[in-house]
Amino acid sequence: MGYGLGIDLGSAFTAAAVNRGGAPRMLAIGADGELMPSMVQILSDGSLSAGIDQPQDEQPQVPGHLFRRRLGDSTPMLIGERSYTAVDLLAALLAAAVQQSTQAAGSPPDRVVVTCPAVWGPYRREQFAEVTRRAGLPRQQVELLSEAEAVAAYHLREHPLPGPEPLAVYDCGGSTFDATVIRPPGTGPAGAGVLGVPESLDWFGGVDVDEEIIRYLDESTDGSVTLLDPRRPDEAAALRGIRAACVRAKEELSVRSEVMIDAPQLRPIALTRAQLEGWVRPQLAAGLPALRRVLDAGVRVDDLSVVLLTGGMARMPLIGRMLTEDLGRPVALVKQPQHGVALGAALVAGQLTKDDRGLPRTGAGVPARLRRAGRRS
Repeated sequence: MGYGLGIDLGSAFTAAAVNRGGAPRMLAIGADGELMPSMVQILSDGSLSAGIDQPQDEQPQVPGHLFRRRLGDSTPMLIGERSYTAVDLLAALLAAAVQQSTQAAGSPPDRVVVTCPAVWGPYRREQFAEVTRRAGLPRQQVELLSEAEAVAAYHLREHPLPGPEPLAVYDCGGSTFDATVIRPPGTGPAGAGVLGVPESLDWFGGVDVDEEIIRYLDESTDGSVTLLDPRRPDEAAALRGIRAACVRAKEELSVRSEVMIDAPQLRPIALTRAQLEGWVRPQLAAGLPALRRVLDAGVRVDDLSVVLLTGGMARMPLIGRMLTEDLGRPVALVKQPQHGVALGAALVAGQLTKDDRGLPRTGAGVPARLRRAGRRS
């Protein structure tokens, strides 16, 4: 039986989901689970290896938040002794995600929906379409969809709106916070779609919070992190373990008031939720006007049915509290916030696969115009 594949090329992690005509489900494409690190390593022969958490040799690795932001910039990145474009690196990451997904699903997909930030304009979408071609995906097989529309499709499948009011999607990602207003299906001649001009806080995201925790850990251990040399294999491994411990601490503080950061080669250090919130509150406050500016484009705050929170940072309680206080509208955490984009993309991919066979659609209902999004952009 054919299936649709949804892929979310995130700046910190890449996720994939499959839809065989029913409810979409996640695929295990990472070494330890469903999330594959958005990481590309430059091998000694200049070739690219993507999605690996442990380097294969001492060649450099490039995290996704550094090159995804650079899509559309024609200036090559000098890595080691070679230069690469963001298209090169993203294509390697997408190809690895499709390969891992095909292995996990047992056969190639009929349709692939790949998501991108809603704030990307025509030029960056054109570059992103080139990424899909460079990754080996046939033009007639792949579709582009904004992350916000994917999240909305996934949420509305299980939680249909009682009326025609629009909803907002606040995507708290690894390198950006994106604000988008969505018109739900069935409320206009074009169906579901983006209202106004999406905005992005493109200088702050989950990786910046990780860096803040690493900095705190370094200061609390008299510079022990700074003293580690990433060129030495054992110390590079320790640095990766330290970062992983800091990411775990950030995630645990979403449900606990205090954690101990237990990192390799360092003594355990306590971190409280109050400390973390004190560090990030100014940056989060800077993101609130972005959503209000989107709403200025003909949508009143009172018109919003709900604000959907998604992304790796979405579970941080402070974000929901600040949005509720600022907007006075209901705020809902998307089920599986780290997976919502991939699941929504798979939902759309499965519907497109059904359309190709002349069968009726199911689920939230995604308009035909989305099928043309990749070619139009």
